Amino acid sequence: MLKKRLLLASRWIIMLIIYAGLWAYTLFQGDTASWFLTYFFSFILLFLFLSSIYPLKAWKVNRSFVKNTYHDGDLIDMQVSFTRKSRYPVGYLLFQQKIPASFGNVSARQQVVYPLFKKHFTVTLAGFVGVRGIHSFPPVDVETSDAFGLLERSRQLSFEKTLTIYPTYFPDVLEKISESSPENERNAAYWTLKKNSNLHSLREFSSGDRISLIDWKSSAKSNQLMTREFENSATSRLSVIFYGASHPNFELSLRAAYSFIRKISEDNGEIRVTLLGDQISKFAPSKGTNRLQDISTAFAEIAPVDSLSLQESLDSNLHAGEKILLFTPCIDTMLMQKVTRLTDNKQLQIITFQSEHTKAIDVPAIYLEPASLESRWERENR
Repeated sequence: MLKKRLLLASRWIIMLIIYAGLWAYTLFQGDTASWFLTYFFSFILLFLFLSSIYPLKAWKVNRSFVKNTYHDGDLIDMQVSFTRKSRYPVGYLLFQQKIPASFGNVSARQQVVYPLFKKHFTVTLAGFVGVRGIHSFPPVDVETSDAFGLLERSRQLSFEKTLTIYPTYFPDVLEKISESSPENERNAAYWTLKKNSNLHSLREFSSGDRISLIDWKSSAKSNQLMTREFENSATSRLSVIFYGASHPNFELSLRAAYSFIRKISEDNGEIRVTLLGDQISKFAPSKGTNRLQDISTAFAEIAPVDSLSLQESLDSNLHAGEKILLFTPCIDTMLMQKVTRLTDNKQLQIITFQSEHTKAIDVPAIYLEPASLESRWERENR
């Protein structure tokens, strides 16, 4: 910073020396050409002075994303909008958006624009692949100069911008779990997929309800649309636990758990949700978009930890009398010792991925295919 200021001061000194020499020459010579040259150079100096005091801090920068919701593997497109109050001519504007380290080794996005007299303009940066998590983008770095490129200035504009990227959603995960169940385990897994069709109650129709659930006979009697509500005894007693142990299959297991919970929630099921990882998140059985949003955010920010540190947390969340679905990226000996009793009683169903270790110990579990839970970007770059 000090070096840049010294360079700026030296340029001004040189310009003033030249200007003083030009005035001395003009006063000595006194012809029309010398006076024209002096006035022209005076105009240049005035323009440079105005450019040096033109406030970059008055620029307003707004960053937005093309889509409202992003999932792991999506292409992220950022739009940067600039707004200013005056139309003072600006020859060029170089701006740079640094990409958070949480995206991996992704180079910063930068672009040169030529605002001139524009008061408002928007630029779309080159896209980059999204990674699950909550990411914080630093302020935008901008740089500009006068029309002659003599006085360069730079500044950071705007504030940090946060983007939440959710796991990839697979709506057909229930069918994948059912298809992956061994034939002798289908009855044990049946309660995870079954929906009870017993009528629970009637209520007034509200926006968002399905037309197929309207009870037309009751609606005709009451002169108001009435909606049937069904109890879902299978999922109301169901507890889903995501066991976030550090393993190469962590992201795949997380996507399976997230997709299962989201699908059940979208079908108005009520399940208890527990996420075990670098932080523990618990959600009691309930309905509503706010609850699903909170669960999705918890899935977005969870990170894996060593399996040994999860053992105590798992003990406190294995509720007796509940049907439990345990999503785990791997199965080790300590985990099997914890859950053997529940698996023998058919109270717990493990959902994981096949490995040489599980083949050796013949673990009773539902095994998913890793390829069925890959994002589109992963499949295209396999």
